[in-house]
Amino acid sequence: MDILLGLDLGTSNCKALAMTTAGPVLAIASAPTPFLPVDLSVVGAAPELDADVIWHLCVQLIRDVQAQVRDQIPQARFIGLSAASLAESVVLVDADGNPTTPVIIWHDLRTLPWLAWWHQHLTPLEIYQRTGLSFDHIYSACKLQWTRQHRPAAFAQTTVFLSLADWITFKLCGVLGMSWTMASRTMLFDPSAHAWSADLFALADIPMQLAPSLMPSGTVVGKLTARAAQQTGLPIGMLVSAGGHDHVCGALAAGVVEPGSMLDSAGTAEAFMVTLDQPALNVAEPPGLGCGCHVARDRYYLIGGILGGGAVTWLAETLNVSADALPQLMAAAAQSPIGANGVWFLPYLRGSGPPKRDPQAFGAWIGFRLKSTRADLVRAALEGLSFGFRKVVGGMQTLAGIQVNEIRAVGGSTHNAVWQQIKADVLGLPIVVPEVAEAVAQGAALLAGIGAGVYVDERDAASQVQGRVIRYVPDAARHEAYTQLYQRWSQLYPALESLII
Repeated sequence: MDILLGLDLGTSNCKALAMTTAGPVLAIASAPTPFLPVDLSVVGAAPELDADVIWHLCVQLIRDVQAQVRDQIPQARFIGLSAASLAESVVLVDADGNPTTPVIIWHDLRTLPWLAWWHQHLTPLEIYQRTGLSFDHIYSACKLQWTRQHRPAAFAQTTVFLSLADWITFKLCGVLGMSWTMASRTMLFDPSAHAWSADLFALADIPMQLAPSLMPSGTVVGKLTARAAQQTGLPIGMLVSAGGHDHVCGALAAGVVEPGSMLDSAGTAEAFMVTLDQPALNVAEPPGLGCGCHVARDRYYLIGGILGGGAVTWLAETLNVSADALPQLMAAAAQSPIGANGVWFLPYLRGSGPPKRDPQAFGAWIGFRLKSTRADLVRAALEGLSFGFRKVVGGMQTLAGIQVNEIRAVGGSTHNAVWQQIKADVLGLPIVVPEVAEAVAQGAALLAGIGAGVYVDERDAASQVQGRVIRYVPDAARHEAYTQLYQRWSQLYPALESLII
């Protein structure tokens, strides 16, 4: 039996998945993403990653899923692998193929001064029209500029930069390259031309020879080297295909590949993504959203979101709730009424998302009373996050000129029925949860299948994994009540900002 492998290198966890070419998942291995200790003396610094440590973790995860598969199917044939990862972070590589410096994670605030530098040279509208990106400090260009300034020796030794997924691909097959969907998050790439922007490289004073070659997701990058085969236990010569941005790979597994379909990718950062047949770059003002190349090579996307799962993790830690007790706490939130007995939550724990991005924005609980309960606090948090999503989804539909009829949701929070129903009621749209195991890793495995010639195209690949779904249908009365609350919620942050900032 032929087996496909997919990797998902996320902010919280790294995973490997094995599936048959017909769709069923046979094995999953997972481990927490291993961060380096954060330097607390540096303002804005976040924990960094060691690219070699990530590679060795991937080796172990690959071996783990192989062992699980061979316990079931001793004669299994592993025919392809692809990797998905968090975006924006870059691995700087020297001429010998070694990392020159630790990897700065996507949300690290040390790059904020370089965002100010970009403000002095281009307007937010110009950046969006040329790259499809909102004005933000998270993108790869700012990380490269920060490294050049603060780690000049490492930058001088660098011969190429890669995304984390492309770094793992390089370690597997020895070929340097980057997928269009990862390049879309660098702020140095023109998605409409599928090409690097020489003008932006020159403006940023980043040598263009550092840019890797480009390719669509699902393209065969190379074959597994003898060294990688020895390390992973996979067969020499196995095909390794270009993967992509984790949220966009998840969209493939969820079947969000046709124009107008929308994905809710519920990870540490929760992203909403709508599929387009043309890039939405011709705008009169910056939309606060990102537009880039889909892993479906003739499609594009709009994406935007806020800290979703990460906010829930923070909530549990703040309320001193163990992971095992979190489901009971969420269930208790269902006993709090709509509006959480007057408690409100602003979910801007790492700044605000679209349509107005502000990395300095702050979160807050508002409306405490003696009668307020822990269930009220949790209900308010889930409602506040859902209001944030409503703002994102509304901006997407306006910019794309489309009407979304349902949202397909994948990721960790889809197991939280209380939150899914609140989201459906706030958005006024059905939330459909496909029965997809680890959508990001499975999307990567499907891209491996495309590269291996198992599937004709992305639509054929996505059709292999569409099975049963759970539907959360909005209630008309609750949606109306939430619409009124949403109008009030939208006024809270501007009022507080004028008092605190």
